[in-house]
Amino acid sequence: MIEPNQTAHIVKVSWCDEGMRNGRLTMFYAALTESPEEAVALVRQAVKADAEVELTEARLSQDTAQAIDLLPGFARAL
Repeated sequence: MIEPNQTAHIVKVSWCDEGMRNGRLTMFYAALTESPEEAVALVRQAVKADAEVELTEARLSQDTAQAIDLLPGFARAL
């Protein structure tokens, strides 16, 4: 259940990957947290240390977060 003070933030992650045509791989994660800073910190824990992690302005609606079973305190790749 999503609490009123929680938001499903979207975080962009990219890193160098020589296997990719342009040399970079980009993924997006959703993190259900009380602040954008918590979302970024949570995603940083889940990805490679050399990855670039940045908050986007996008958010998931509560309906979408519930539909994908996004849990508070966890990050999920989209």
